[in-house]
Amino acid sequence: MSANECFGLGASAAILALLAFGLKVLPRENMQVLATIPTRRRADGRWQGVNLTWYGVMQAVAMVVAVTLALALALAAQVPLAEMVLILLVLLAAALPSARIVARVVEKRSGTFTVGGAIFVATMLLPPVALAADACFGTDRALAILAALAVAYAVGEGIGRLACISFGCCYGRRLDSCPPWLRGIFDGRAVIVVGPTRKAAYAGHCEGVPLLPVPACSACLLSSAGIVGVLLYLGGSLRAAALVSLGVAFLWRFASEFLRADDRGTGSLTAYQCMALVCLGFVIPCILLLPGPGSAPEIHRAAWLASAPSAWLALFGLGAAVFAYLGVSTVTASAIELTVCHQVGDGGPNRETQRRSDAVALM
Repeated sequence: MSANECFGLGASAAILALLAFGLKVLPRENMQVLATIPTRRRADGRWQGVNLTWYGVMQAVAMVVAVTLALALALAAQVPLAEMVLILLVLLAAALPSARIVARVVEKRSGTFTVGGAIFVATMLLPPVALAADACFGTDRALAILAALAVAYAVGEGIGRLACISFGCCYGRRLDSCPPWLRGIFDGRAVIVVGPTRKAAYAGHCEGVPLLPVPACSACLLSSAGIVGVLLYLGGSLRAAALVSLGVAFLWRFASEFLRADDRGTGSLTAYQCMALVCLGFVIPCILLLPGPGSAPEIHRAAWLASAPSAWLALFGLGAAVFAYLGVSTVTASAIELTVCHQVGDGGPNRETQRRSDAVALM
């Protein structure tokens, strides 16, 4: 088995394991908040708390996996590391703020994010940024860069949609409001949101109601497209990898909007559907027209990433930054009551209680 085949199988297994974890564990009621940090004492003696969310954890994991995969695939296609890092920094600097800004403009509410807005900005920037980087570094790797990022995006968004399961956002329509054919498909496969602090509960009033499992479908479909993209890319079919990854991602984004119940703006087509169509119409000609590299990718060229401390530190820093940006909840808060727990036998009040109980038993 070649190195490319081993990497493809290993990446597929890791992605599927993340999906299995997310689909099984994240719907639980205790999987919205990861931890709470007390910040100030309230008048009632309790502490005001800031919630750190599993949404932030999964978005950080998605970002780190996507960037690692993009770097590995690009290096396999002989893209200079400095060129790829520069492109990633430019795209991240533009896309991360866009997640808040576009959501605020489209949905008219603060404290929320949109992957769709961030991806729209990044997609429109990617081809010109890749060509400009090629000009600066004297290379012709724009197609390899675009395809690597397309595959990484599909995988990253697939994993990132697991975050929506934890937070209860991007929720689907009520199953009882769907046409009979759609109810037949999802009967027994609907999702039920538990917990009043999840978005489907406080914004959609859908707690305890069977809903279309849109985030779960998105996670499975996009991750599958990404896996196929990885295999195509490593097989030398860079254009096909990019077309499959982005085609599935943007067409599903367009179609899934009809299945969602959360506020997506007004009009027969939502702003996010229009963004998906614009992205698709813009990026397909770019994929078809950009010149391809002369040699097939070889993943062993990226093997040093696994043993480079600088790469691990950079990826850890990226994940921490994403978690700090997206994982500190601005829509939920906590009231924490701190108490002292006394164990039987520690010399505290519970020991005295135990002695009195023993005396009563002897009488």
